[in-house]
Amino acid sequence: MSEKKHYTINGAYHTDGCPTKFSGKSGTGRFNSKSPSSAARKAFSSLCQRKKIHGRCSMYVVVRETTQGSKHKDFSYVAHRVLKDEPSPFGHKYNVKINKITSEELKKKTCKNSRKSSGKMKSSRSKLLTKRKFKTPSK
Repeated sequence: MSEKKHYTINGAYHTDGCPTKFSGKSGTGRFNSKSPSSAARKAFSSLCQRKKIHGRCSMYVVVRETTQGSKHKDFSYVAHRVLKDEPSPFGHKYNVKINKITSEELKKKTCKNSRKSSGKMKSSRSKLLTKRKFKTPSK
């Protein structure tokens, strides 16, 4: 009987090779899965949700096995998400395709100019407080 293993996000990159803001410890999570590809699929979906991308989304995802007693090997994937024509009866709106790539292929992608903004990622709470702060009183 194969048991589920634990994986975490080790890196996330845009399609041009630039790292995303969530590639470090801030966007990582623990993904339980039987295979690294399904863990990468879960990690990719959570990154697209966290980045608030609706519709088409694609990036490189590197997951690391963190199961106790494992070799902590890295697995690299290129992931694409496309909006379905009609959602399924269960409410699934997207088709997610994952393709395994080697770490050498990932290293070939060089970042020409980063699209990351300077500063830390803002939370939705701080945006809400900013709206309240600058709200004009109605008469």
